[in-house]
Amino acid sequence: MRYFIQFTLIFLLIQSSYAGTIEAKEFTSSEQEKRYRDLIEDIRCPVCQGQSIGDSNSGLALDLREQVRKMILSNHTNDEIYSFMVQRYGDFVIFKPPIKPATYMLWFAPFIFLFICLFLLFRSIRARSKIAAELTIDIDRAKGN
Repeated sequence: MRYFIQFTLIFLLIQSSYAGTIEAKEFTSSEQEKRYRDLIEDIRCPVCQGQSIGDSNSGLALDLREQVRKMILSNHTNDEIYSFMVQRYGDFVIFKPPIKPATYMLWFAPFIFLFICLFLLFRSIRARSKIAAELTIDIDRAKGN
């Protein structure tokens, strides 16, 4: 029982050190707040790379969230906010980058990889069925002789 209590206390202490802060931002309307939430989830953190700026606690993400908030309050459109971020950090900063020659591999590589895997799978199955057919013919010949 003593070890269980110690484990529980240590677990609770570890969890409190990872707790994030909740930011309270003021907007003039609930529509602006919804736009803010959507935008910070669609923009990738340049530091964390796998997280949006809404999920990240890095200093740069905090600055970018504040920049998005200011631009929303200044009545900038979503496209203007996205282009502002792309100009500074490149297409990488958007989770859904535009389709253009520089991003073709990003968009089409998964489909090419899937096609190659399906082709190799089909070829493998065909080769196995051909080998199995040859083996059954050889077995039938061996039984016949």
